[in-house]
Amino acid sequence: MNIAFLNSIEKDTYGGMEEWIRLAAVGLAKRKHTISLIGRADSYFLKRAADPYDELKQLSLDISGDFNPATISKIKKYLEEQKIDILTVNFNKDVRLGGLAARMSGHTKIVWSVGLNITKDAFVHKFLTPKLIDRVVTPSESLKNEIISLGYIAKDITEVIPISIEDISFKLDKFTARNNLIGKYKLPDNVILSVTSGRFVEQKGHEFLIEASRKIIKEFPNMRFIFLGDGPRRELLENMIQKYDLEKYFIFAGMQDNIDTELFGADIMIHPSRVEPFGIAVLEGMRASLPIVASNVGGIPEVVKENYNALLVTPCDASALSDAVLKVLRDKIQFVQMSVNSRKRFEDYFQMDRMIDKIEKCYQDLCQQKLSEKN
Repeated sequence: MNIAFLNSIEKDTYGGMEEWIRLAAVGLAKRKHTISLIGRADSYFLKRAADPYDELKQLSLDISGDFNPATISKIKKYLEEQKIDILTVNFNKDVRLGGLAARMSGHTKIVWSVGLNITKDAFVHKFLTPKLIDRVVTPSESLKNEIISLGYIAKDITEVIPISIEDISFKLDKFTARNNLIGKYKLPDNVILSVTSGRFVEQKGHEFLIEASRKIIKEFPNMRFIFLGDGPRRELLENMIQKYDLEKYFIFAGMQDNIDTELFGADIMIHPSRVEPFGIAVLEGMRASLPIVASNVGGIPEVVKENYNALLVTPCDASALSDAVLKVLRDKIQFVQMSVNSRKRFEDYFQMDRMIDKIEKCYQDLCQQKLSEKN
């Protein structure tokens, strides 16, 4: 199959769905499908998604409005020249740009891969979206139910394909990763390392962890909290940390191409999101054998197993968050068992081949549908 992924994410932004596209694109390319990535010129998405797997084709665009005729024309031309069978789109903007281009070409089927509930109760969405998509893919049942609740996305074209990630455990051992972290951030040997991964946006709820940390460090003063990522709320979070005189307890690690050392070197993952359609960061923590303390929202209860490898708390509740973290840290036997269970759950349910199998079948079904329509 000839498959393309269109993502109009801003140039300097990279999140969970961009990582999903990278993983899906590379996984499908390894199965000998021809893969193209379409995105903004000079975007981190195009750079990161194609590195280190350089067999992926790319189309760089100057993307502006949702109905820009020049952009739609360029996408249409590319779909026709490359004989694209399936175009996977991400944002509402992508649905319209890619969907209109595909309908004009008359050859390409559209899969809308939704990582966040961006369906809107407006006429343009209700009228256009069903006409421009052939299949909707979500990572969780929770998100699927949200999307179909507005009534204009049909349940029978909506499919759940949980996100999976590459298993890199053979490349790292926790002892080496921990020592590297201690050296990198000049930390004491007896440090307890928490990791939180995600963009600094309201959705991720970092401020509740900062609030919760005040209680946690009273009992575990050797605790340190690593924030992986960046975003528009960074200054707000830094000011909050300064206000509470917590600077020595928090590490802003920034955006990194590789966060494996931080994950495998940590002791626990804390994920305080307000909203989380799936939780790819939580999945990365499970891969690294981390006990998880997370908000009980969205798709997270489908990723973890409560009281097995994770404790789930009410979102936006700093007191509940601190209590759950302390419960995990106090019970050393439970801590070790949750670590083992996280890794086992990752191995049992979230290996890459499982996801690629399901994506491949979804696309093959659409190609078969296309052949049937021609006949």
